[in-house]
Amino acid sequence: FYSGEVAQALVRDVRAKGGSLSLEDLATYQAEMVDPLTIDYRGGRVFATPGLTGGPTYAKALELLARELDPKKGKPGAATYTGFARALDAAFRLRLQNMGDHESPKAPGCTTHFSVVDRHGNMCSVTQTLLSIFGSRVVSPSTGLLLNNGIMWFDPEPGKPNSLAPNKRCLANYNPVIGEDAAGRRFAIGASGGRKILGSVMQLSSFIMDHGLSLEDAFHQPRIDVSGGGNVIADRTLSAEIKESLQTVMPVVEARRNAYPYAFACPAGVLRDGDMNMGCTEIMTPYGDAISEKL
Repeated sequence: FYSGEVAQALVRDVRAKGGSLSLEDLATYQAEMVDPLTIDYRGGRVFATPGLTGGPTYAKALELLARELDPKKGKPGAATYTGFARALDAAFRLRLQNMGDHESPKAPGCTTHFSVVDRHGNMCSVTQTLLSIFGSRVVSPSTGLLLNNGIMWFDPEPGKPNSLAPNKRCLANYNPVIGEDAAGRRFAIGASGGRKILGSVMQLSSFIMDHGLSLEDAFHQPRIDVSGGGNVIADRTLSAEIKESLQTVMPVVEARRNAYPYAFACPAGVLRDGDMNMGCTEIMTPYGDAISEKL
């Protein structure tokens, strides 16, 4: 690829628009094959992405949730949601102080996620992104490739954990996971939605591992978002009791699960229970309400 016609055309198109991309830049880039984070949780375990991703913060959130929450099987109540809020708030504080993140919590995105399970039980959880909506909004005319705007994930101010520098990777929010609960059910979950991805994946993991919900019930269960904005974004369909309990943690703002702008991430997941496979994805109706489609 690095010396082929597509690469040469891409470099020509970028340089023609004033960019400085070279074939040497493409040739020196190296993809990484790494071992996943292994997170022991509630008698099960979850595998998450390591490094400058949402994975380490997801792991910290589950660690904190294990202390905050004494789960009960069945539908989650107020204690579950206040546990979510405290765990996510503390995990994001550590993330933004030590790892850095230049993205606004309200930034729109152009990310897709898919989770797949085959008849043998093999699973994958894959997230891909152009970052902002339509990425850089530039198409390479010779190749038809839409270019991303990945540099925006860096902090433009020098001297910070996520500051822009040569040969440096930026902090990203993607958080695909594969897990197994104490009952042996295996699942693969991920989402699109910038900073909101992490909390969505954590809550779905908890609904399955803490409360024993089916994948379909987990996707239908309302969620909250706590991602560094100083408040809890709560699904308006949550009960008054839950929203009042969340107010004891931090200010609450109610929101609908709109198609755009979205207050919550858009997850997709699969689950294998014995020899049965099932899948769900969250889609938006024209009226701004989310529904979970069973596949």
